[in-house]
Amino acid sequence: MRRTARLLIIAIAALFAAQVFAQKWCFVVAGDGRADMKNVRPADKNGMNVEIGREIAHAVVAEHAKFMAWTGDTVSGYVDDPAVFESQLRDWVQVMKPIYDAGIPVLPCRGNHEAGATDSANVWRKVFSGPYGVPQNGPQEEIGLTYFYGKGDVLMIGLDQYGANKEEVNQPWLDDVLARYPKRFIFAFGHEPAFMDGAHKDTLDANPVARDAFWNSLIAAGSRVYFGGHDHLYDHMIITRAEAPHGPVMHQVTAGTAGAPFYDRGEYAGNNPGWILKRAKSIEKTYGYLVVTIDGRKATITFKGRVAPGKYKPMETFSYTTSR
Repeated sequence: MRRTARLLIIAIAALFAAQVFAQKWCFVVAGDGRADMKNVRPADKNGMNVEIGREIAHAVVAEHAKFMAWTGDTVSGYVDDPAVFESQLRDWVQVMKPIYDAGIPVLPCRGNHEAGATDSANVWRKVFSGPYGVPQNGPQEEIGLTYFYGKGDVLMIGLDQYGANKEEVNQPWLDDVLARYPKRFIFAFGHEPAFMDGAHKDTLDANPVARDAFWNSLIAAGSRVYFGGHDHLYDHMIITRAEAPHGPVMHQVTAGTAGAPFYDRGEYAGNNPGWILKRAKSIEKTYGYLVVTIDGRKATITFKGRVAPGKYKPMETFSYTTSR
């Protein structure tokens, strides 16, 4: 009898542990894997750094990620021949094949390099369709470019920033999505940072009124982290309102570190009246990717940087807990 009771206790404990473990999962965010268009490197093939791209693809599988979000500049783009652009994107898909083959959804968005190619939107939609398709739930004029994706308590919103109003997002559509799909964790991602992080000047703060509407909508919905790329470095920016009450802390995480040529860090600048920008961490000249771990009401964001071929180690980690 005692042995039966003991086994029952062990079974219940194992079941409880399995349920707790099942609640903890992760996804990966990466971006900017394009080739160096000025000084072609040995790893650059048909518009992308295939060496780092392959390493990150295998890392996504090894992390047991539930999906991967890509923040733009998959390839060099900026070509006049749509066939050349299509071949670049299809080669990128092949480099990412281990992820697709593992049944892990891939959520890419366009960067300026893709948007700069002739017939960009149509070619993008053609390649990212069928088994490589993205959710088709964006605004009518941005189907296949802007979209949302849900997994458990997480809502991912992929934002194309190269439509009719360049360096802006489709705010009415975003407001509708945020209202209709409340989630414990909301992560928006796009190519350009919302606030200039020290390198590129073409960011969402080119139109601060539209940017502020975008940023305030994320805050109101309970989002606390925005993922971007464009600058080929790692930058973690903490953003609060300048006037008291300062409101919740927001994080902008720029990680354009998936193989593109490195950029040097500059100082924060741009059109940011009403906001306090604080640099939490900056890492230059390091390839890497982000792992976002969801554990109950806690989200942990870790930047893993390359320390040797095929080896990536944590270089910064921060967490936040939701009240929901």
